[in-house]
Amino acid sequence: MNTTPSIDELLEGLIFALSDEILPYLTNEKSQATAVMMQSVIQELRQVLPVFDTYIAEEHNQMTKVLRDVAALVGSINGDAAQRISERGATLGAIADVSVPEKNDVANAHRALGFALQETLRDLDELQRKGFTVADDALDAVRSYLYPSFVRYANTVSVEGGMVGRG
Repeated sequence: MNTTPSIDELLEGLIFALSDEILPYLTNEKSQATAVMMQSVIQELRQVLPVFDTYIAEEHNQMTKVLRDVAALVGSINGDAAQRISERGATLGAIADVSVPEKNDVANAHRALGFALQETLRDLDELQRKGFTVADDALDAVRSYLYPSFVRYANTVSVEGGMVGRG
């Protein structure tokens, strides 16, 4: 998951695969319509992913503010409903704002670092072939990062998503 394909590229590939490898072989109109709808949903995901974290953070901050504001407005009213609103304003409305992530910066930096690690592995291979034993220790350092990252990715995508052990 260090370099490519990106999530967007995976989704784009899925759209093309549906179009090129599945749709031509569907003879049932209902199945064809379902496949086209699947493509549409995948395209929606592609459009939402780049801004999703930003929207969630902004909405979080807006919702806590609304809860505080509404609690302040109804604070002088006696009754159970007003009390519940005030309690929500005092508890959930008091949750600290979250920072709005600069997702593109993080994604671009992550991608550049992934390519840098890839090139580092090639360079370490060259150093090993030339007999520099310190390259073995350096390779172990890279592996100490890569292995847990791979396991986390495999567990998230394969195991939790139900791709492994079905049946």
